[in-house]
Amino acid sequence: MPTPIKLPAEIENIIYHAVGVKSFIMEPLRSCPNFRPGQFLHLAIDEYDPSFHWPESRVFSIANSPTRRDKLRITFSVKGDFTERMYNEVKRGDVLWLKLPYGSFSFPDSGTKIVLIAGGTGITPFVSFLEYAIDKKINIKINLYYGVRNPKFLIFSELLKECHENLNNFYCNIYVEMENHKYTLNDVKDGTLSIKTIIKENSNNTDTIYYLSGPQQMIDIFRKDMIKNEIKVNNIIVDEWV
Repeated sequence: MPTPIKLPAEIENIIYHAVGVKSFIMEPLRSCPNFRPGQFLHLAIDEYDPSFHWPESRVFSIANSPTRRDKLRITFSVKGDFTERMYNEVKRGDVLWLKLPYGSFSFPDSGTKIVLIAGGTGITPFVSFLEYAIDKKINIKINLYYGVRNPKFLIFSELLKECHENLNNFYCNIYVEMENHKYTLNDVKDGTLSIKTIIKENSNNTDTIYYLSGPQQMIDIFRKDMIKNEIKVNNIIVDEWV
């Protein structure tokens, strides 16, 4: 795995998804190291002086494939003072500082079935993997379960359509808590993610690997129920920024 490096990156575009949720599209101003799908970066708003310490920063999943690393994307929701600054102060043309790559949340290239379970912006590490799977023509069976509160938060619809077109063994199940809404995707259902349903629909293969990414409360509840249902602990992979 490459040694993490520090590099400046210019904000090329800011995408507004919904109230409190944005994506930054950043152009690295130095050579970007390779990384694995699912890894994360540290982002600092304030300027970095190499003769001084690293400024205040937060970690974010890299929401694009390493095969497309001429640009770097993160998607975030406002959850405190730092992300509020990002949301309100950062504008196109600004230069931020990044450290990357970090993390061991990674995916197989072959040989097994995987289930991706995402809550809200927890979809971001899976975006990296799905783009990578398309670019590398990975042919393993992928079941995605994706839950959001509001249809406005279905922010990667175009990628999911691309997955259907390019990945022969890709299956998608999207749940939206808001009812009585028309969707552009065929995979959307009203309701919430149910770990019991997910386990039932994937119980025919004991070697299935489950990936969890989303709010900590969701991860804790889902992981507990999965272990109760005799899913091997080693087959449960959690997106933890360590």
